[in-house]
Formats: sequence, C-alpha cells, structure tokens
Amino acid sequence: MFFFLIKKYIYLLAFFTVLFGQVKNNKSYFQSDKFVLGGFMNATEGGLDFEALANVESRYGVYGNIWLSQIDYYSNTDIQSNISLGLNKKFHNDFSLDLGYAYNYSISEDPEQVPELYFGTDINNISVWTYIGNNGISIESWYKPDIDELNKSNLDLLLYGSIEENGYDLSINISNQLTKQLIAGVMLGYEKYSENNDITFKKNNKTKSFTVRNDYSGLSSMIYLGFLLTH
Repeated sequence: MFFFLIKKYIYLLAFFTVLFGQVKNNKSYFQSDKFVLGGFMNATEGGLDFEALANVESRYGVYGNIWLSQIDYYSNTDIQSNISLGLNKKFHNDFSLDLGYAYNYSISEDPEQVPELYFGTDINNISVWTYIGNNGISIESWYKPDIDELNKSNLDLLLYGSIEENGYDLSINISNQLTKQLIAGVMLGYEKYSENNDITFKKNNKTKSFTVRNDYSGLSSMIYLGFLLTH
C-alpha cells in the first residue's frame, strides 16, 4: 500500500507547481524558477499530518525534488519520502515531456523501498504520466479545466485519476490561492483496490499454503493549507 499512498499525495507537488507557474504565465508541469520550497498541513479523518517539499531545476531542464509526508507526532503512521531526478523538455508553451527516476522510501521499523522510472507528457491542461517499478506499471493523469466561473472566483479545479494492477484512485481538488505564497483547498477522492496475501503455516510436520484476497474501496476527504516559496 505504500506505493499507492505515495502516488495519492505526490501529485499535490505537480498541482502546486502548476498553480504557481501559472502566476508567471507558464503552463509547463515544472515551472522555470530555479528553486521551490514548500510545506502543507493536511486535515483528514485520521487527524493532522504535514508535508514538506523542495524542487530545483536548471536552465537546461534537469531537475531534482524531494518530498516528505506524514510528518506528525500524533499517530503511528510512517514518514514517507520521495526523491526524483529528471529531465523536462519544453517544445512550446503548451507541450512538454518528462523523463526521470524516482526513489520512494518509507521511514519505519520495517522500511519499504520502491524505485521506479517515469515518463510524462503535458499538453495544454492535461498531463499523463507512466511509472514503471517493482510493483508493476501504473498510470496517472491530471486535468485542469478552464472554467470562467471558477476563474472569476479565484478558484482552481484539478481532476486526478490513477490506475495500476490492483486498483484505481479518483479525486477532485478545489483550491484557492489566498496570496502569492499561500494556498488552501479541499480534496475529495474515491479509491478501490484489491490485494492477494499468501499465507503459509505448518501443522503436524505438514505445510499448507493459501491465498487471501483483500478488497478495499472507500471515500476520502482532506482539507489542506500550504505555502510555496519560489526563487
């Protein structure tokens, strides 16, 4: 489940870099600023947690970023991290490509590591990304519709979908850019996943194995407050 949780939250990095890039009339997935530093406070049904991120990009399109999530002291959740190195190539204002390597790691007593390669394309307000890792192939997509009523109210809408071998995740994100560095919003999501667990036990010198299928589906909600500093 760690692989899925990373994907569920890491797209916020894409969302906020898009928003702040648009302030400077840049529609690419990663803005052209040299440095981005940010943090978010998330309120969910499970309590509060915090996220921190940093993104650096060179003039040649080579970038690196680091992201930490579930930084809290009020639950037994593990700190999750993602480090990415990639290349972003802008062909014109409405089209760009990304290629890179990401390393996901959960900081816990039983750490989990998920390295992966990714390839992404951004055309106008639609982004499609493919990840290839130890857990198979997954595909993510973002769509930011241009709605006049929302623009007049200074609201941003982002639609997100993710599909992988054992399930899918859908969500809608509505946010308001309060100031040049501060943003607030709400995220509503639906997820459906299944997982097969192999269980083996011994009795009377005999070994028996069987598979248990776990199915999960449910709705989720999150309210967040975040800031980004760009240079």
